[in-house]
Amino acid sequence: MPRRFLCLFLFLLALPACAQITVDPNDDFYEYAQAWEIRGLVKTLPPVRPYSLNSVKHILQQVIKRGTEKDRELAVEYWNEISGKPMGVKFEAKGKGKLTRTNRADDEVDSDLDKLIWGRFALAGDAFVFPDFVSIGYDLGVLARTEKNEGPFLPYYTNSAYDAIQDAASLGPLHGYIDMNASAAIGTHEFFAQGGVNRTGYGPFLRKGLAVNDTGYHMGNVSYSIVKDRFSFAQQYSAIGATKSYDGSGLKPEKFIAFHALEYKFTPKFSASYYESIVYGKRFDLSYFLPVPFMVAQGLGGNADNTQLGLLFKYRPFSNLLWATDLFVDDFDVNALVKGSLNSKNRFALQTGLMYAPENSFCRKVSFVYTAVAPYTYSHWDYDGVDDVARISPDMYNYQNYTNNGIPIGTAYAPNSDSIEFSLDFKPSRNLRIGIASSLMRHANVNESLSDDEAIRYLAAEDRQYSTDGSLFTHSMFENRNDSDGEHVESAWDSLNFLNQETKMYVVQAKFDVDWTIARTNFGSFTLNFGNVFQYTHNKGVENQLFPGTGRKALLDAPAAYKSQVVSAAREAWKSNLYDELADFVYIGFTYKF
Repeated sequence: MPRRFLCLFLFLLALPACAQITVDPNDDFYEYAQAWEIRGLVKTLPPVRPYSLNSVKHILQQVIKRGTEKDRELAVEYWNEISGKPMGVKFEAKGKGKLTRTNRADDEVDSDLDKLIWGRFALAGDAFVFPDFVSIGYDLGVLARTEKNEGPFLPYYTNSAYDAIQDAASLGPLHGYIDMNASAAIGTHEFFAQGGVNRTGYGPFLRKGLAVNDTGYHMGNVSYSIVKDRFSFAQQYSAIGATKSYDGSGLKPEKFIAFHALEYKFTPKFSASYYESIVYGKRFDLSYFLPVPFMVAQGLGGNADNTQLGLLFKYRPFSNLLWATDLFVDDFDVNALVKGSLNSKNRFALQTGLMYAPENSFCRKVSFVYTAVAPYTYSHWDYDGVDDVARISPDMYNYQNYTNNGIPIGTAYAPNSDSIEFSLDFKPSRNLRIGIASSLMRHANVNESLSDDEAIRYLAAEDRQYSTDGSLFTHSMFENRNDSDGEHVESAWDSLNFLNQETKMYVVQAKFDVDWTIARTNFGSFTLNFGNVFQYTHNKGVENQLFPGTGRKALLDAPAAYKSQVVSAAREAWKSNLYDELADFVYIGFTYKF
């Protein structure tokens, strides 16, 4: 290392810091790590985020060795944040406003302003317990806010930044939550094991992954990873929360997801990955912690669990540019695919995009990404298992859908949706970060494609027995009280029905956010935070229940003409509640770290 960088390195080590890189996959470090990999400064990143402290150290060493002067200074700064001291204090406070203007079918215009204030205090840090072999990361916080439910203050298809949902304590006008994550790692940067409670992510599309999304709810994780220059492998086993099949409410234990991914680099510019995930519950299964195909392992228990597979391709046509394509397959019809047709029970999600990371530029990354999620993807059904019949009840818990505590594990986009997103990430200086993004999303309720007989099955059912909102809580099975096999929804089984419905919801978003550190001293850093999301929604309400259960069993035996009238009336009632909305989400706050 040149002497000037060694002096800078030693100087920065003397400053205090607060970091939790190894426990939070949404830390800004992972944006830099991806940019460094795209530019070829880092040969191989671990498959699953967050990384071990040894991995972070190895990444920074590669950047110091191969990067530009600006890269090296930044790498040294990050190492200072990690090694400055083993414990830091962090406090953040933000206020958020949501201004909405709705235009309904009767030309009535409504305007509303809602406000949310929250504060969070935490002890956070990363540290080696035994140098270069055992490390820990933690972010131990408490959060208080003025509203229990943060959902109304989040734009469409956005997850909360906090793991604070249940068991609120009353603090006067505030609701208090424990919001903590921690992890430990053992091993070298080439082979290590990790364990802890934290969020996790996979794939090149940060915060938008199809299989494991960095912004999903935290899990209890145990994993091990192998990272070499030509290949990498990771296996993760996680304890997650089961919720009610109808809407994701409630919470019960004994639900699990296992995930593994193998990547091989055929050339320095091209790599291919194969990954699998499996969701199940009510038992612990050691076979899902072994590095064997889940397709084989689930056969040991009768092929009753929910298995997915995926293919991920990454290609760098030239320096600084990455083209990545991720195909997540929930279910597929082999016979239809052999015939060259996708128009069947194919449940998949597809993501493809370009990411450009320029060198020595105030622009850190430019990305253009297309995402599509087919109907019923992620929405695997589950049965009560009473008397060995395929029973679905209003209060049953689902141990096989792709959710954790009712929050999607994969992409936040609903099934039967697609989107195009363009984003710019600027870093003009060490103290300033600016993000700009825009997107166009489409979503349709797949239940609009049901036949009259299928719709009647839903309308005749008990209230909350079946979800017909078109989300991942809408699955493609009816109950069957005569045997344990259940009954397929034929239109879902025989047709893809991807965005071919008459009524579609369109969502346009424009985003802008700034983080400006106005002070860095031996007493800590003070950062101002500002963000704004403008959102226009056409046909808001498509995500409402289309055929809610009425409990009128007699509908099943009614004449066909009467059934058609009842179904048409339900459709018209659903459409009559659609409206257009302009929403502006604004937040402003500050973060203090010591």
